Amino acid sequence: MATGTARSINPLDWVIAVIAVAAVSIGAALLSGHFFDQTKAERIETIDSGRIDVDSIFTDRIEGAIDPDYDPSRYQAIAKSLAQDPVYFDGYPEFEIEDDEIAEIRAAVADADTPIYVAFLNTSDLDDADGDLDLLAARIVTEMDDAEAAVLTVDASGIMGVGEKGVYRPRMAHLSGEFDDTESRSALKGVEQLSSAETEDLASSYSYKHDDNGNPLLVKRDTATDPHDLEYSTGGAVAGAVVGILVGGGVGAGIHFIRRALKKRTANQ
Repeated sequence: MATGTARSINPLDWVIAVIAVAAVSIGAALLSGHFFDQTKAERIETIDSGRIDVDSIFTDRIEGAIDPDYDPSRYQAIAKSLAQDPVYFDGYPEFEIEDDEIAEIRAAVADADTPIYVAFLNTSDLDDADGDLDLLAARIVTEMDDAEAAVLTVDASGIMGVGEKGVYRPRMAHLSGEFDDTESRSALKGVEQLSSAETEDLASSYSYKHDDNGNPLLVKRDTATDPHDLEYSTGGAVAGAVVGILVGGGVGAGIHFIRRALKKRTANQ
């Protein structure tokens, strides 16, 4: 019986394969770092230039809610109107309003222990508050003379927001009306919840809607990272190296088998 002989392993084949894997792995890590630096440089150039680039009104709109230099004139005008009448209506006739429900709102705010005001507002994701009803209410109540006041904002779909100063209602349920409610009915329910909710002094109660001094937050916190502070993470380098190992492994194996095929073909000639 013939005995088989083990095929000798050429160390050069494995050396070439290992070099290929290492080269591709290192190259992938360096390439991922290069792309990071390139993207970072582009973002820094854009933010430092002050240029506004809007490719799509839906995806790249201007975020006015985080701009501290908003124009307060609109909110001052609303506050001035509320000082005369606790219910304010935007001029655009879009709301579904019932007169008897407005009368009930006026009666409810008159009986409330602390001042409550209601503003029916037309909102948009493109206005200077990005359509945020809580932020709109906070900016209005800041312009009010009352030391303790709450402003209830209502949009044309019955969604509500609240801005408070002086006091805070931490255990108030989320304000909402029913799907088939008129905007005035939703507002009435909101006023009733505000009136019945227990108030606390901001000095002894934490509120994410107020600053450390108890003043309503007039600007949304910008949670975006400054491009100048971006750093290439260890995780990114490891991910690049792993991709390189996977790709390099395939390249190394391919080189190994190609060399074997070429040697076998040469031996058969």
